Amino acid sequence: MKSGQKKFLMMLAVFLLPVILGSLLFFNLERVGFEKGSTNYGTLVHPAKPAILADLQQGTDKAIKEQTIAKSWTMAYLETEACDQTCLDKLTLIKKVRLLTNEKMRRVRTLFVTSKTIEAGIDKKQYKDMVFTTVADKSSEFIKQFPAKDTKPIYLIDPYGNIMMYYPQKDLNAKKIIKDINRLLKYSQLG
Repeated sequence: MKSGQKKFLMMLAVFLLPVILGSLLFFNLERVGFEKGSTNYGTLVHPAKPAILADLQQGTDKAIKEQTIAKSWTMAYLETEACDQTCLDKLTLIKKVRLLTNEKMRRVRTLFVTSKTIEAGIDKKQYKDMVFTTVADKSSEFIKQFPAKDTKPIYLIDPYGNIMMYYPQKDLNAKKIIKDINRLLKYSQLG
């Protein structure tokens, strides 16, 4: 082999070898023992599940999809047993997260799903723009469809009504939730 051909093959190997190795590693990370990283703070629901509003009530009427979850990104919190300080903190958190999305806050809605007795004990003036809806109890069809209910997460529902992400962390980080929502609002024209 001529020295010119050797140099050409060496240069070709120098340029192609990293690309080939990188591609092989990227597509086989799990086999090698690595997990693919995620840029979102919340846990994705894969695939996203359409929310069924079967037994959701708003006041004395059956909840209307457009008033509860459709056409906006919705941050929902579900509590049917007792609204203690943790519950009130999560309601305040979703209210603040919505406000801190600044000019995009018109695209975000907050929703509190609870029982009628808990709803009666909440000062709704503190949660002016929050939508309050009720279910009979924790065995309701609406409540059953949500993942990880035992950790009492905050859920994110897309404008089509799909449950697509939730935040199961005990000490929620508002800045990271805002970052997730701002990223969604930036790349999505929905809502």
